[in-house]
Amino acid sequence: MKPPQVKFVINRKLDILNHLIGVNSYERRLHSLHFQKNERYEHLLKLPLPERKKAISKEISWFYSVKNKKYREKSLKEIQAHWNKIEKEYFKKLEKIHECRFSYKQVRGVLSTAGRFGYSTGKSCWFATDFKSGPVRASYVAMHELMHFMFHKYFWEFCEKQELPWKQIWDIKESFTVLLNIEFSGLLEGQKDNGYPEHQKIRAFIKRNYPKRQNFKSLLLKTCLFVKK
Repeated sequence: MKPPQVKFVINRKLDILNHLIGVNSYERRLHSLHFQKNERYEHLLKLPLPERKKAISKEISWFYSVKNKKYREKSLKEIQAHWNKIEKEYFKKLEKIHECRFSYKQVRGVLSTAGRFGYSTGKSCWFATDFKSGPVRASYVAMHELMHFMFHKYFWEFCEKQELPWKQIWDIKESFTVLLNIEFSGLLEGQKDNGYPEHQKIRAFIKRNYPKRQNFKSLLLKTCLFVKK
């Protein structure tokens, strides 16, 4: 079977969609970074969706200008080249930890002008990543987001069966990326998955119990019970 592949792309529509995911996350106050008032998001939320898209498109037009074509292409080439060096080892480790295959044949990594990065596990199958901080940072973001793909595919429904509300499942999903620091440190090249402040207790619990329970689903169940309490 052909191994999964990440193809990094420049796609303005998906970049705008990633910005919209950020606005939606802010509106829903999904994590503590969104608890403080953000004037940009507040302004965008007042606009109807079509106008919101236009406003974002105008904001990011600098990146898609003709004069920045070489810059875009250079960033894309460097990020793809760096990822290609670690891709095989990353997916090998990812599948070993979760004890199941990464079922998506190809995922697009969108170079995004946003300051936060979303994803879609639907038919479009993509995630956004940071291009401004270089290929090492971009690859770390890719590793973080792709771990979420595994969670949605195999474990979200399992958490629902434990009668957890959506927000608690979301918190668990985000917290499990602490495993990047444990199992993927050699691929991170100095990057660290710090997580959100409100998830530190869950992340500490996962880290503390992970060496004792190598079976992912057993650890997940124990984490669900911990979060319930």
